Amino acid sequence: LSPLPSVYCDGDICFTTSRIEITPMQSAHLFALGAAFSWTLASIFAHHPVRMLGPLHFNRLRMIIATVILLVMIVLQGGDWHISSDLLLPIIISSLVGVVLGDYFLFVAMRRLGPRRTGVLFAANAPIAALLGWLFLEEGIGGLKIIAICLGFAGICLAVLYGKRRDLLHVWEEITPPLWLGVGAGICAAFGQAIGILILRPVMEGGADPMMTTLVRVGFAAACFCLTWPFDKRPESRLVFPSLKIAGLITANSFFGISFGVVLLLIALETGSVADVTILSSITPVLILPFVWYQTRYCPTWGAWVGAILVCVCSGLLVL
Repeated sequence: LSPLPSVYCDGDICFTTSRIEITPMQSAHLFALGAAFSWTLASIFAHHPVRMLGPLHFNRLRMIIATVILLVMIVLQGGDWHISSDLLLPIIISSLVGVVLGDYFLFVAMRRLGPRRTGVLFAANAPIAALLGWLFLEEGIGGLKIIAICLGFAGICLAVLYGKRRDLLHVWEEITPPLWLGVGAGICAAFGQAIGILILRPVMEGGADPMMTTLVRVGFAAACFCLTWPFDKRPESRLVFPSLKIAGLITANSFFGISFGVVLLLIALETGSVADVTILSSITPVLILPFVWYQTRYCPTWGAWVGAILVCVCSGLLVL
């Protein structure tokens, strides 16, 4: 943040003031943090419906709703509906890898491990994306940034792995065996998110509209999930919405998860590096701790709070 002095005169008296200018990189960091908070809310709304409907039908419904939400947002904003044909292919590939496959595996993991444990596995997308950005986009990773990324990932691991009290029994902490299936799904989701962001970085840097890009990604994903509907023979997939409560939770998840939250992420990618944006948008496991405290009525352990402090230090090192 750089202060810019300004001089105002009233007659013979002059006042000197200063205002704060936020650089494009710093604004990218703020948008990435906003995406992390939005995804925190989305994960809270997702747990109950994904357990009831299963990851496939849950994703199908949330993509349809998110497409409608984005259409309404673009109409209200009076945005430009044009998107370059040269950008369509990378956007669609990003959707296939990051949204269709990535989100499917994400909610397979959430259904089996709960939102807190899924968070630490999904947070692995940050170092994966930073490494891929260094390998394929030639984004520099200095010594301070490496320390920041390591501190942030260590903090996320502490916050999730030591966020549970031994005497706590709650539906958010249940594990559906086998454990390896949930862990594998979480790692696959992290790779999908990292590769999807890597593909989108040049697209956003080239000036693509964040909201239209999100609409194309989500619309393509919705079409893919709908194509599987006739072959989905499970009883829970026959009902569009089992109840108004489930419909409300899925709608809230759609807005915060893949409408508003993803738009914030893509705005961050316009000027921010893949490494910075992914690590800052991956602090959801830390942000969810106060919600876990409120829901379970138990304060998370010391390890969870130490992890939160490390993530805050990481954010500070990246933003400064």
